[in-house]
Amino acid sequence: MSTLYFCPFCGKESCIDESICSDCSQSLDQVGEKSFEERLLLTLRHPIPQQRMLAILILGRRRYEPAVPVFEELITSGQDVYTLREMVSALSLIDTHEGRRLLRRLRDHPSPVVRKAAEEAVFQSHGGHLR
Repeated sequence: MSTLYFCPFCGKESCIDESICSDCSQSLDQVGEKSFEERLLLTLRHPIPQQRMLAILILGRRRYEPAVPVFEELITSGQDVYTLREMVSALSLIDTHEGRRLLRRLRDHPSPVVRKAAEEAVFQSHGGHLR
């Protein structure tokens, strides 16, 4: 009996004894060659929401700028509101031009939870002056 786990590249369920993912064809041996932050970026596609949330939290606290375009891709793909709210927090910590642009964009999100978080993040990033 094989132990099941999730491919770090595509998030599909795989067998731990496979060296290549049967779904995305990525070599699973390559994961160990990636930096901690790069592995966190891979976790953003994990099927378990708590794993994604933890990765977002850590990426924000590390102020990992390469996460911003990945966040944008995920925002566009339509994540749940709690994941988006966590991305708002991370983007406010990363604090890049592109991150601030995404925060302004999220101020128009259909969810009041996301809009409020983005509004507060934009307000705080401007020293209490709304822009």
